[in-house]
Amino acid sequence: MNIVILAGGFGTRLQSVVRDVPKPMADINGTPFLELLMRELCFLDPERFILCVSYLKDSIKNHFKDNFLGIPVVYSEENEPRGTGDAIKQAFDLFKMDDALVLNGDSYISADYADFINKNQNEKLAIMLKQVDNANRYGRVEVKDNRIVKFCEKEAIIQPGLINAGIYKVNKSLFNNNLPQKFSFEKDVLEPMIPNLRPKYMVANDYFIDIGLPESYAMAQKEFKSVIFGNAINRALFMDRDGVINQEIGYLHKIRDCKFMPGIFGVCRAFKQHGYKLIVVTNQAGIAKGKYTEQDYKILTEYIHSEFYKHDCEITAEYYCPYHIDGFPPYNRNSFYRKPNPGMILRAAKEHNINLEKSVLIGDQETDIMAGLNAGIKTNLLIKNMEKTI
Repeated sequence: MNIVILAGGFGTRLQSVVRDVPKPMADINGTPFLELLMRELCFLDPERFILCVSYLKDSIKNHFKDNFLGIPVVYSEENEPRGTGDAIKQAFDLFKMDDALVLNGDSYISADYADFINKNQNEKLAIMLKQVDNANRYGRVEVKDNRIVKFCEKEAIIQPGLINAGIYKVNKSLFNNNLPQKFSFEKDVLEPMIPNLRPKYMVANDYFIDIGLPESYAMAQKEFKSVIFGNAINRALFMDRDGVINQEIGYLHKIRDCKFMPGIFGVCRAFKQHGYKLIVVTNQAGIAKGKYTEQDYKILTEYIHSEFYKHDCEITAEYYCPYHIDGFPPYNRNSFYRKPNPGMILRAAKEHNINLEKSVLIGDQETDIMAGLNAGIKTNLLIKNMEKTI
């Protein structure tokens, strides 16, 4: 899935406190808001990020260039903003997409984006909604039978209800040839289509922030990084599997062929006694190449974990990547989770509240070390020659 992020607005209401950069690049304690947003979206393992840019676009292009945490970044550029609808349509046309996840670059909502995408793969349009105490302040959304039936105008009456969260799964068929050159996605595409299209929706009730106003921007500076990074109080020993935990034989997938590396249990016990969680991060290209199945991998994993448990060094979690560009469908693609990309490590850090700077990684390949460095681990050990890479 491609992710289209609208990042071209002026941010007029925020210019009293944020100057010289577009609104999505507003500083959040040393990190641009857009970078923190994209960091979260990386967990969807997107094909690429498409940034729709206009106002002060070079500040965005110079920051992200053509890659972010191993995911390609491309740009749909406008010399001047022509409306959200035209920006999205231009991105679809320029990169010849059929479908994309579309969202704003100046807001964030905690939600199960993967579930949102998976449940609406065949829909022309799906919209994420949010329950709020005063829906009429934003424009209430009416729903019936799991479908959106109406967008209501703003009203003075205080009334709880659902609002448009500004996150869409969009198919290219929404854009016809009768649209004006400058047009709003919400006003000129969504609202006229709602009665006939009746799109599906998902309600997200968790954390929401929009940095469009000085007061909400101030709130983001106080709390948004903790939302993204969590409470990183734990340390972990990250380990590759083949060549670190067990002897490398090439596409290991049978219990009878699994021989543990000398001393591995003692090393892991020592780290555990010093308060480290034990986490395995392993590329499993053999799945993509048809050498064995995911079920074969899981049976072997259960055996390895049981042996570690017997030796009093229980493995906290294991993350694996079954993708490889030279594999068979549906595994034949690049992935944020395949080392040297940092996806498996970053997901582990988020799910287990791990401070990566205080953690250690052991690997037997340069790709392991690069994954650790890309994730922000400072101590990375290459056991081939016992060299320490920092």
